[in-house]
Amino acid sequence: MGRSGTSNGKRQLEQPLVTPGVALVLKSQDGDVLRYRFPRDKRMQFLFSTYCQDKNLDYKVVVFLYDGRRVKSTKTPSELGIEDGDEIDCMVHHDGGGYTIATISTF
Repeated sequence: MGRSGTSNGKRQLEQPLVTPGVALVLKSQDGDVLRYRFPRDKRMQFLFSTYCQDKNLDYKVVVFLYDGRRVKSTKTPSELGIEDGDEIDCMVHHDGGGYTIATISTF
């Protein structure tokens, strides 16, 4: 009975499915650029929290935009269609605005 595998009688080992990382550029409002290599099948939350740690920002107040749309942290680069060299904009979210009437008190 013949052996399965290659012609020399050794079995070929199955190669694990490799999901190469994607090179991303994260750009802040002030034009500062940080580059990361990130796995295609990992949630963006991990990249975003790393970025916030590197920039000393609170994760809760930063908004991440890809192609002008807010990125859900539960999505992966594959799900978002992100490719090598794509840029994600990072904006610090501010609430408020408008005006107030100041009162001047005299003594």
